[in-house]
Amino acid sequence: MRISEFKSLASGPHLQQVNFVESSCGPMVIEVEFSQGSQVRRELIKDRKGEVVTCRCITQAYDLCSKAGVHEANLVQVIPHDEACMGSFAEYHKEALVVKF
Repeated sequence: MRISEFKSLASGPHLQQVNFVESSCGPMVIEVEFSQGSQVRRELIKDRKGEVVTCRCITQAYDLCSKAGVHEANLVQVIPHDEACMGSFAEYHKEALVVKF
């Protein structure tokens, strides 16, 4: 989802939640959850070139969302377990914290 699409979605009734997804081994990304017809979709915010927007700190994510008119999000920290001890597939644990800005 492009930033311009996010701004128009934020002004309508279809936006369900915004997640700031932070991994221990990568930059923060912004995931948007919205309804489209009878389905719930999730997409990452992308720039004009179609590349995923990454944030070095939570302040950058706040600024992007504030400009779109969104003032609440979930901070989701994805914690990968030690993959060396795992079988074929790694499992991920998610916990969310609601932030208002």
